[in-house]
Amino acid sequence: MKKSLFFTCCRVMFQKEHLNFDDEELYRYARLVTSAVIAKVHTIDWTIELLKTDTLHAAMRANWYGLLGKEFKDSFGHVGGVALGGLVGLKKPQNHSVPYSLTEEFVRVYRMHPLLPDNLLLRDISAPTGANKSPPLLKEVPMGDLVGLKGEKTLSEIGFTKQFVSMGHQSCGALTLWNYPMWLRDLIPQGVDGKDRPDHVDMPALEVYRDRENKVARYNEFRRGLLMIPISKWGDLTDDPEVVHALREVYGDDVEELDLLVGLMAEKKIKGFSISETAFTIFLLMATRRLEGDRFFTSYYNEETYTKR
Repeated sequence: MKKSLFFTCCRVMFQKEHLNFDDEELYRYARLVTSAVIAKVHTIDWTIELLKTDTLHAAMRANWYGLLGKEFKDSFGHVGGVALGGLVGLKKPQNHSVPYSLTEEFVRVYRMHPLLPDNLLLRDISAPTGANKSPPLLKEVPMGDLVGLKGEKTLSEIGFTKQFVSMGHQSCGALTLWNYPMWLRDLIPQGVDGKDRPDHVDMPALEVYRDRENKVARYNEFRRGLLMIPISKWGDLTDDPEVVHALREVYGDDVEELDLLVGLMAEKKIKGFSISETAFTIFLLMATRRLEGDRFFTSYYNEETYTKR
């Protein structure tokens, strides 16, 4: 379940480009470089797709490159402070007197399983692209067939290139209610012996259960903690009458009982945003902290640590 298709693709690309490393060197550097690539993709590619506005596009690139921009930083390195040179390449981490970590709140708002599709649209990469510039569809592979031991076998049969191209031409789902992938409602965990465990996992139910067991604040209390205005009625959360009806069936008229995950999915979005304003507030803080507080993006961001280009 935790094996990411993207992570696997990055690892294979690194292996192909560093054939002179022994196994231990390859593992250590590949893990480090892949983590950095994912962080960069998250900053200047991934986040701006979730927050589709010109302001956020400029802000996220400034986080990585600074206001002087990519060309200047690539040519002269990190110059000036955070504003001019960006967060990456600072002389030392800035942890603001708190040991480097990401908050529990970030973990809670970063649950985005509705982005996952029910099927991987496998493309025929040997055929010419169509009018939409995508290779023709070969077949649909259920995502449930791509996890666990069965998934490893299936992915090996598909091949690296076809996986990578197919994922690049497929849109993600919407972060909204009633869009949770059905295959995540009936996951079959496997033990270390490779055998299926008898108890299946219902991921969305598990996420709500974890919040309640860990005493995570409910939606309204969560917003109060962020100094945001809480809702006083369901109409404050959404304009969709079907959603309002469903929420009232589950929670009655007590908006204080609304679970955080449900509220984040039901909340009406700012124009251009794929995530809720509540989640965005946490994103804004953590997107910066993950870069400025990590020594591998500051004092250790050099060729000695990552290898030469």
